[in-house]
Amino acid sequence: MINPYWELIILLCLINIIFAVSLNLILGYNGQFSLGHAGFLAIGAYASGVLTCSFGWPLWSGIVGAILFSIIAALIIGYPCLRLRGDYLAIATLGFAEIIRIVALALPAETFGGPTGMKDVDDFTKYITIPQSTNGIGNFIFTIFFALLFIGLLVWGIWAFINLIQRLIDRRCAWPYWKWSMLGVILAVLIIFHARLWAAFTKIFQFQESFRRVSFEDSQWVLFALFLLIVVAVTWLIRNFLNSIPGRAVIAIRDDEIAATNLGVNCTWMKLQNFMFGCAMAGLAGAMLAHTIPIFKPTDFNFFKSVDVLLMVVLGGMGSITGSFIGATIITFLLEALRFLGRWRLVFYSLILIMFMIFRPGGLMGTTEIGQLLKRRAETGLKRLLGDKQSTTDEEAN
Repeated sequence: MINPYWELIILLCLINIIFAVSLNLILGYNGQFSLGHAGFLAIGAYASGVLTCSFGWPLWSGIVGAILFSIIAALIIGYPCLRLRGDYLAIATLGFAEIIRIVALALPAETFGGPTGMKDVDDFTKYITIPQSTNGIGNFIFTIFFALLFIGLLVWGIWAFINLIQRLIDRRCAWPYWKWSMLGVILAVLIIFHARLWAAFTKIFQFQESFRRVSFEDSQWVLFALFLLIVVAVTWLIRNFLNSIPGRAVIAIRDDEIAATNLGVNCTWMKLQNFMFGCAMAGLAGAMLAHTIPIFKPTDFNFFKSVDVLLMVVLGGMGSITGSFIGATIITFLLEALRFLGRWRLVFYSLILIMFMIFRPGGLMGTTEIGQLLKRRAETGLKRLLGDKQSTTDEEAN
């Protein structure tokens, strides 16, 4: 089993992935600068919480209701505001998010929780029936899965950091062995502190707990499977939308709205349709959040929450779903690592943004997806291999 604290962090990471992808659909693929996306997260959370707690609706009905309320709110704010562009649209959406937060503060505390927040929302475990024939194997499989994923991301992060340092140093001192020198230093640090690192790793991934009797009836693996299934479904839905005719029209509007209009695209309707779709996914993320954390309050959906998701999209790459996955994962874990700084963490965020605007304006992935990147790498490796064979053949012929 995974440590309960890190279980919650992983679930929040999966929710943030959906939240970041929903904003990327509006900002990255349509070019509409929204600073009020946290408002739609709040609408989804409160709608699902009230419908399931106060009205006794089932969980899935509450989630569908949250999505519908988010679509209605997107229609109300989107129809007049999407005629605006750039900073004006950002200010309008920011004002809408503040209105949502203030309304949530003013609504009756008996139903909406008031300033102290909603506390009695049932979590997912109360709606899940656990198969009795698994004998705890599900917890063990997901523990191994997330442990391997953690190791893979750590190795990729170290290698990416080394490549970045090498590029920065090569501008001033061209020495071909910087990469291997940095790798040696990092390996030395890992060897020196291996005991502490291993203790922290086993504290997060509690392998010895996976087959104990207490874990046989634990719903942890079911939660992971459910959240991963929702993330995959949302990603598949958005990819299919972007590859459809309306999705192509949305991307064309981002590239050149005048040209898209001349080609017969109804830009106002397409932007509104895309905005409603992205806000619906944000409402889904809000509903999942409401049934995951023990308490949520209006201050959880303030301007800083919008900045968090904006940074996820910019960090990963605007116009890349893979980038949203990476950005949401990095920022979620950074939030926990820097929580002791309080609001001073925004200074750190600002420094990250400045560094990326200077050295990586397009984000980590730019507009590239992981499939395109792997295909490009494979083609490059194949060309090198064929080139080496051709040169070897020419040498033998000579």
